[in-house]
Amino acid sequence: MSACQRFETMIESLASSELDSRELSSLLAHTRECESCRGLLSLHGDLTEAAERVPQPDDAELDLRQERVLRVIAQRRSRRPLRVALFAASLILPFVAGVLAGRASGAGSSASGRSSRLIDALHAEAASNGKLAAVEDSPFTYSNVSWRRVGEDRVALDFDVTTHLSSTEPLRSPLVNEVLAQSLLNPSSVGERLKTMSFAASELDPKLEQAVLFSLRHDESVAVRLAALTVLVGRSDDEDVQSGLMTALHDDPSVQVRLAALESLAARRVDHGRIREAIRGQKQPGDEALMVRLAELERQR
Repeated sequence: MSACQRFETMIESLASSELDSRELSSLLAHTRECESCRGLLSLHGDLTEAAERVPQPDDAELDLRQERVLRVIAQRRSRRPLRVALFAASLILPFVAGVLAGRASGAGSSASGRSSRLIDALHAEAASNGKLAAVEDSPFTYSNVSWRRVGEDRVALDFDVTTHLSSTEPLRSPLVNEVLAQSLLNPSSVGERLKTMSFAASELDPKLEQAVLFSLRHDESVAVRLAALTVLVGRSDDEDVQSGLMTALHDDPSVQVRLAALESLAARRVDHGRIREAIRGQKQPGDEALMVRLAELERQR
């Protein structure tokens, strides 16, 4: 995580009153030097002030607003670039969620109906997202993802889309794969990411496979990257998977991950000349051990 990404997270925590005094001092010191983060902090302040000036709608008006927001997001999704779409969702949905939370205690049945409509919207979005690129461009950002199996054919999902949602789904529901793919794109805890890898090992649809490949390339945890390799090892004949394994062999900072990628590629009879080039390409620690292992595998052929 870059310095600015860390401070952007602090700005979000400040907006939700979750920042302690030490972190606040660090944030303010950074924004004095960083124009980008200073502008983001100012924007959050403007949005907070604007939200405070907006009168609370009654239940009927709130229902109409939520439906209008979801409709606008759906209309704009096809023509907005990724970062703009996510930024729009981050501005619009938290406001709706905040009003929902503020009124939930006095309008239980209405809040339940709105939650149901949001789940329906998530189902529709998940069903329309056939590839990982579509998940990345989704107007919904999932976080705090956890899940558990319920019997043989159901999955209980717990996740946040600004406000917390819970839903029990059929095992092969598009929403299950959507949420679990999001848990790898927008990482939850290491434990949950490893649990998602165990799910992917038995229920790997194309979209989830791409999310596993994303984790192999980008996840900060060696354990998660190794789990991703384990999931993908049986699919290394696939061109995208083979490319991902080659990238791991060439770029991954962990010798353990690189060795696992080497074993997987060699087991699939990938040209050893390509493997040797990938090992030598970066001149990383562990290259010698990998070359020794490659020579052993060549003698065993």
